Amino acid sequence: MYKYQSLRKCISNNDNELIIYGADRFSQFPRRDASVNSKCDRALPVARRDDVVVLRGKLDSEYHKWLRSHGLGSDHIVEYSAHSREMSLSELIVNDPEPVKRYIRQSGKKPVYVPWFSGHMETEAAKVLEADLFGATETATLKYNDKSVFKTVCKQLDIDVVEGSSFEMNPEDNENCTDMKNIINGYLSTCETVIIRGTLGEADMSLYKTKGNDISEIYHEIAVSGERSVIIEPFLNVSSSPNDQWVISRDGNINSLGMRDQICERGMVHIGTLKGKDASPEISNYIAKTSAKIVTNMAEFGYRGVVGVDYIVSDDGIFPVENNARFNGSSYVSMIVDNIEKLISPIPYWKFIKIKTAACSFIELTERIGPLIYDGKKLNSVFPFSCDTLPLSGDFAVILLAENMDEIFKMEGLLKEMCVKRV
Repeated sequence: MYKYQSLRKCISNNDNELIIYGADRFSQFPRRDASVNSKCDRALPVARRDDVVVLRGKLDSEYHKWLRSHGLGSDHIVEYSAHSREMSLSELIVNDPEPVKRYIRQSGKKPVYVPWFSGHMETEAAKVLEADLFGATETATLKYNDKSVFKTVCKQLDIDVVEGSSFEMNPEDNENCTDMKNIINGYLSTCETVIIRGTLGEADMSLYKTKGNDISEIYHEIAVSGERSVIIEPFLNVSSSPNDQWVISRDGNINSLGMRDQICERGMVHIGTLKGKDASPEISNYIAKTSAKIVTNMAEFGYRGVVGVDYIVSDDGIFPVENNARFNGSSYVSMIVDNIEKLISPIPYWKFIKIKTAACSFIELTERIGPLIYDGKKLNSVFPFSCDTLPLSGDFAVILLAENMDEIFKMEGLLKEMCVKRV
């Protein structure tokens, strides 16, 4: 059995190290359109008092003040105030490392750079800061993060995967669309619906379902997106979508963070995560054993950092479908919950959901959901985070902290009455 240790302790359990959070998602996506937000501020409630949080844009001072009033977060914030999407956070640091280095000098500690996703520029940023990288080489990250390559790895480890085909997009070839249609129609002869997934996409990016009547339109959308490779698979009847999170520390030790249940819209788009409701022993034992094989292989290859393996439990079996070889959305949630538990009490259930309201400031949001909002005392409450797009679009995220599922259902109902609903 692999031991459990909190994610924060897996990053560093050394008081002489300075943790520098760079939660920017841009490093994962060469194409940065309106569907990809940086989300650097997710690290604000994760950070401890003496950690450093680096932001691409500007700090929401009201949200930060609210966090600090409840004993959460850090006062060591670096703001790059970048408006352009041309550079990722790591590129901004490489171009101008001095604002971060200033905190490093002040602390007198050994820095550890903790990015969302490990690419080439994350390695460069760590070098510029003379910091250890809590992450992997770009080669190791892409090997496991690519959905098609990950399926190949699973087959090599004798792990059953969903039947499917990899397909290379080549819009310049007039026959390419026809080739895709032929593959899809081949699966539709034995199943009702086919799913098409971009090999590097996340959430609802490059993710489609078809019954065969709209293949040309889907092909065009994928071509315009710039996605070069997709996976085509039968769409199975899925009863649940567990996510199993692990951490490989910088010294190669493997730690299990446990399973949580993903909430998926239309059977495929991740919109939230639930922790506390346990899967059956049969399911959890199979997933734990399978993940251990995968994560051991990753550690031996040299991967370091967070691992989130997504599974589907279907009528046809239990299959790993994706390896999030990076911080997962719920990785930050689990760290926030850990911080809150240290301040108040154990939290038996939590639910993370992406949510939306009318665009407003954080202060206006606290007034809108006033009776429910986390106050540092009551357990059954709503903790808002990832609020950087709240003033522009009303999009943000919440963690429902609860003693049982009934309280979670109750809070969701009350949020709807306050015009705060799921995305």
